[in-house]
Amino acid sequence: MRALALFTVATLALTATAADLESRVLTHYVPQDLLETVVRTDGWTEIELKVKGGVRKDDTVRIWTGGSIDRGNGDQPGQNVNGPTGVEAAQAPAGLKTLALSPEAAHAYALLVKTESSGPRVPLPPGKPLEIKLMQDKEKVWIGFNDEKGRFADNHIGKGRRHELDPLWLRVEVVRTIVD
Repeated sequence: MRALALFTVATLALTATAADLESRVLTHYVPQDLLETVVRTDGWTEIELKVKGGVRKDDTVRIWTGGSIDRGNGDQPGQNVNGPTGVEAAQAPAGLKTLALSPEAAHAYALLVKTESSGPRVPLPPGKPLEIKLMQDKEKVWIGFNDEKGRFADNHIGKGRRHELDPLWLRVEVVRTIVD
C-alpha cells in the first residue's frame, strides 16, 4: 500500500510540472531576393511576421541562419566571404565608426537582428537558434547587414563567380508557450 501511495504522489508531482506547452505558430523562410536586398542595403529591413492575430507579448522568435555573404571589396568574387555571424574582432575594420548599423567589433560584417525592445544581436552559428523574447504585442523584427557605410553595392549572398555556392539563408520561427 505504501508503494502505491509513493507511486501516485510521484506521478502527480511529475504531471504538475508539465503544464507548459510550447507551440510553433509560424515558420517562415525568408526569400533569397529579400536577403539579397538586405545585404545590398545600407539600413534595416523589416521581416513581416504574419501570425493570425499578430505576435503577442512573451512569444519567442527563433532565428536560424546559415550560408555565406560575399561582401565584395576584392579583386575577385568570393575573396571576402563570411557567414551570417560576421568576422572575428581581430578582422574587424580599424575604424569601427565606419560600420553602418552597429559600431561594435563583434558586429562587424554580420547579419544583425533587432526588435523594437532589444538592440542589434548577431545570430548564432548554424545549427543553433538565436532566441528573442518579445516584450510587447505586435512587436516588429528587423534584419540588416553591418557593412561599412557606402560599401553595400558589391555585396551578394553566396560565394563564387556567380554567387550560387552556399547562399545565405534565414528561417524565422515564432514560438508561443501555452500554460494549461
